[in-house]
Amino acid sequence: MGGARMVFWDFDGTLAVREGSWPTILREAVLAADPTHAVDLDALAIGLSGGFPQWGPEGMGLHRRASDWWRAASPVLVDACLGAGVSPTIARQAMVKLPSLYYEPTAWRTLPGAREALEAVTRAGLPNVVLSNRAPELPGLVDALGFGWLVVRTITSASLGVEKPNPVMFETALRLVGAARDSWMVGDNPVADVAGARGVGMRAVLVHRADGPTSAMTLTDAAAHIVANEAEGAGASIR
Repeated sequence: MGGARMVFWDFDGTLAVREGSWPTILREAVLAADPTHAVDLDALAIGLSGGFPQWGPEGMGLHRRASDWWRAASPVLVDACLGAGVSPTIARQAMVKLPSLYYEPTAWRTLPGAREALEAVTRAGLPNVVLSNRAPELPGLVDALGFGWLVVRTITSASLGVEKPNPVMFETALRLVGAARDSWMVGDNPVADVAGARGVGMRAVLVHRADGPTSAMTLTDAAAHIVANEAEGAGASIR
């Protein structure tokens, strides 16, 4: 695959994080639907302890509207609400409130060095792409947090119908932006981000956690590593 070498960045847990756990977020949605409704946070946590089986590597398929995607994603959330004693009517109303609550920009915190890392890569002439296992609303959040001008495109699993580490997600993303096969992937998940990217021939950098004997890389470290490697490669090509 030809094209320019680019840097793909995971989003949640890599560039930014949302405050609050899923049980807390779900409680926010229930209270938004009915501020008087008693919500047992521990019961919600128990209901969500099995994770999100529909959000696995195979994704949930393509949906024309964001609301359809959330509807496909919501059964486990509704079941958790019902198990915590939330009425079916309020649980359904909470699902309507959930997308805007989850992607409310003020609920997200940009991680240290995120903007500076994107800027450093941009100055080196490498386009940035966000590639994330996220819902359809993510591009708007990327813009709202001030990353938009530094990113040529935000690609979500919702838009492709598959999730990392599925190789189809990486291969499709590379093709959509015309990126070289040996482009970079930066993320905080050793399986979804790093192993998945390397599986299709991309170069990958793990951030925020140790990689075997290697200590945890910061976003600043990752950007410097990529820029240095690119400069070394360019120097070798002209010698």
